Amino acid sequence: MSEQEFTEGYVDVDGFRIRHRQAGQGETVVILDSSVWGWSPLNDALAQSYRVIVFEVPGMGSSSPNSTSGSVKDLANTMAQAAAAVAPGSFTLIGTSFASNVALWQVLLTPDPIEALVLISPTAIKPVSDSSSGTPEESKARLFTHPENVPELPLGDPAILTKEQALALRLGGATHDNEVEGKLGDIRCATLIVFGLADKTVESAAAAIYREKIPNSNVSIVYDAGHVIVAERPEALIDAVSDYVERRETFIVGRQRRIINP
Repeated sequence: MSEQEFTEGYVDVDGFRIRHRQAGQGETVVILDSSVWGWSPLNDALAQSYRVIVFEVPGMGSSSPNSTSGSVKDLANTMAQAAAAVAPGSFTLIGTSFASNVALWQVLLTPDPIEALVLISPTAIKPVSDSSSGTPEESKARLFTHPENVPELPLGDPAILTKEQALALRLGGATHDNEVEGKLGDIRCATLIVFGLADKTVESAAAAIYREKIPNSNVSIVYDAGHVIVAERPEALIDAVSDYVERRETFIVGRQRRIINP
């Protein structure tokens, strides 16, 4: 299976110049990502069957921090405008880690274009209090189950990880979002929440809260993986997300059976 070639572009929204890359054809999948650990193979896998647009959230990854301030909700509004400019019409929305918190607010603020939602390792609900602080080495120990799975940071620069941690702290990404928890029942699109079984950034109760409060939702637990699932179990993550994007409500097992996979 050949890889799709992603082309790069930029869109100007709310004073930010937001980088995006896209490839593939078909139904649209919008991905909010930081690329702090490099390019995700999930992007390439989905681009085999869909039009995939990967946005770099302002202040994350290699993007300029600009004057990112306010709240996660403000950042979600910015990303909703960026998505509308680049991908008018309906789409599936995917967010990873702190970017999944942004995706949560995006679907709450602008539900109409979002047909399905995938949250990978979200931290909006029941985050561990010190999960967004510490040295880069301490952070790696929390984010990964196996030290050998830690990829090199782009250009080997630990400041990239530190910058993302600082953004999460500044926008409240390290504390439980009571407001978003109270609105989870308003999410009407099909939703998948994916956690690594050994994720140390959120409390174990987080998965059950999403499943209980989002009406049309499934939770997938990836075994032998920590917070950065794509680095430790990439095939399992790709299989789960790809299957959900294709099947949605008929995803492997029904919500009512409460069976976790893969």
